[in-house]
Amino acid sequence: MDNNEIKNAVELNEENLEEVAGGKSGSGRRVKAVSGDTYVRKHPDKDAADIGVLYQGESATYLEEKRWDDRDVVWYKVSFHGHKGWVSSRYTKIVG
Repeated sequence: MDNNEIKNAVELNEENLEEVAGGKSGSGRRVKAVSGDTYVRKHPDKDAADIGVLYQGESATYLEEKRWDDRDVVWYKVSFHGHKGWVSSRYTKIVG
């Protein structure tokens, strides 16, 4: 195994640990879609490209949050089906 293969394996294992531990903090917190389906966005902005949908009742691993736009909306960074993206607090809430 060369250095690049080792680096890739370590990064993959760290991402898997984040999923199991509930984010980098290990808090076990999740973000749940509570007001219908919501887009998972590439950036914390309502106009950012979407990378998927968090369906009502579905949850994703919470990573962090950021107050981002002029509407004073809090955006939650989540780990979602192997990707990292952002969801709006207008449609989701932190659980766990």
